[in-house]
Amino acid sequence: MDIATLHSIFTVLVFVGFIGLVVWLFVLKRKPDFDEQANLPFADDQKPKQQQKQESDHE
Repeated sequence: MDIATLHSIFTVLVFVGFIGLVVWLFVLKRKPDFDEQANLPFADDQKPKQQQKQESDHE
């Protein structure tokens, strides 16, 4: 087995992995998961506001 054959096999494996990744991301209906993850940065902003409101209610 020479180096050209190894390169060809590696190229085919990477291509199959790429196609698998595309199918997993875009075809398997993962939109609810993506929507939840897209809102994660905003979840941190809500916590301090709620804590501030609770602290002001105690005064």
